[in-house]
Amino acid sequence: MITSNTYQFINLEYLELMSDGDNGMKKVLLEMLLEELPVEMDKMKELATASSWAELSEVSHKMKSTLAYVGNDDMTVANKTVEVLCKSEQDLDQIPVLVNTIYSCMERVIPELKIELSRL
Repeated sequence: MITSNTYQFINLEYLELMSDGDNGMKKVLLEMLLEELPVEMDKMKELATASSWAELSEVSHKMKSTLAYVGNDDMTVANKTVEVLCKSEQDLDQIPVLVNTIYSCMERVIPELKIELSRL
């Protein structure tokens, strides 16, 4: 089992819990993360640029469960804030900064997810 401090940007405790130690399931979940994260992040950037707050809120809401598997607190907090701000339509000027934070974190998370996938 991988310890939580093996990686700098991800914490796979939730993934470990949800896969019940099954390497086949971990592989499936990691592949899903590696496929889904860049697509959803591009979608979030486009929606933020277009000021499509309702749609961005929906994508952000969907990302909550995905980000739980990644275990990066900065991404999780920024994503939750995006959803709250979109729903309330308050402090919308913060959203591009938050989306960029999530995107920057993703760029550090992806290589670590790939390393973990290669170990399975």
